[in-house]
Amino acid sequence: MPCNSPAEENLQTFLNARMRHRQGAVFISNPTTGEILAAWNSRLAFDRALPPGSTAKLVSAAAALEEGVISPEDRILCRRVPRFLGEPFHCAHPPASEPYTLTWALACSCNYFFAELSVRLTPDALARWYAAFGFGQPLDCLGARHASGLVRIGASEVARARAAIGEGSILVTPAQLLLAYSAIATDGQAYRLWQRSSKLAGAPHLSRRVRLQPKTLGTLRAGFQQCVESGTCQGAAVPGVEVAGKTGTATAHGASLAWFVGYAPADKPQVAIVVFLERGTGAADAAPLAGQILKEYFTRKGARR
Repeated sequence: MPCNSPAEENLQTFLNARMRHRQGAVFISNPTTGEILAAWNSRLAFDRALPPGSTAKLVSAAAALEEGVISPEDRILCRRVPRFLGEPFHCAHPPASEPYTLTWALACSCNYFFAELSVRLTPDALARWYAAFGFGQPLDCLGARHASGLVRIGASEVARARAAIGEGSILVTPAQLLLAYSAIATDGQAYRLWQRSSKLAGAPHLSRRVRLQPKTLGTLRAGFQQCVESGTCQGAAVPGVEVAGKTGTATAHGASLAWFVGYAPADKPQVAIVVFLERGTGAADAAPLAGQILKEYFTRKGARR
C-alpha cells in the first residue's frame, strides 16, 4: 500500500522489513484523520475476523462504566482463576497484594476482574456496546465493504464472561480494532480509513461517534497508559513518548494469537497502531514489535517528547 511522504515511505520500508518473516497484519494510521500511514497485509486486516482476546476489555470496561455497574474507584480482589471460566483462563499477572480498580485491571489484564464484571452486565448491554464500537458490523472504507466479524453473546454466565475477555463468539478484524481504539484517542470520534494516493482521498470523514462520559474516557485512557508504563504492554514503550495501548492473546485452531493496539502520544495522538501476529503472545511478541515501529515513526518525525 503506497505511502504519502518520504517519512512515511521510510516507515513502510521499516515495516516491510520487520514483517518479512512473520505472519500477521499491521495497520498504522493518523487517528485524527483516518489517513493510513503504513500497512502490512491489508487483506487480512480488513477481511479476516479473529478472536481479539484481552484487547476486547476496552468494550467490557466501557460498558460497565456507562451502564453504571462499576465506578472508577470500585475494587475487586483477583483470586487468579475466574469462577466462570476455570484454570485455562487463569490470570498471568503477578499475584495482587490488594484489590484492583478498573484502571489497574486493564493495565494488568486481569481476567478474574473482567469475568466478575461480566455478571453485572446483561448480554444485551454488552452486545450493544460491542456495536457502539463498530464490532459485528461491516466496515466501509477504501471504496469497499469489509468483514463485519461476529458478536454473539449467550445468556449464561460463562458466555458473558467469555465475551467480556474477547473469547467465545466474538470475532473482530484488525481494522475494526484500530478504529475502536482510535475513538478513545480522539474523544469518541472514529474516522474512515483512507490513503492519500487513493481516488477516494479527501477531507477526513467521520465514520462513527462513540458517545462516552468524560469519566469513562479518563478511566480507559489511564488504564491504557498504565498498561504501557507498568503492565502487560511495557514492550511497546518508547523513550520520551507516552504510549497508550492494550495487549491481547487469544487461541484459535490450537494456535496462540498475539495482539497489540494503541496510540501515541497519549495526550495528543498522532498515530494509532494495531499489530496482529499469528503466533505468539501480546506481551512478548506483539507489544515489542509495536514499540519498534512506534520508535521508528517518532524518530523519523522528530517528535520525541
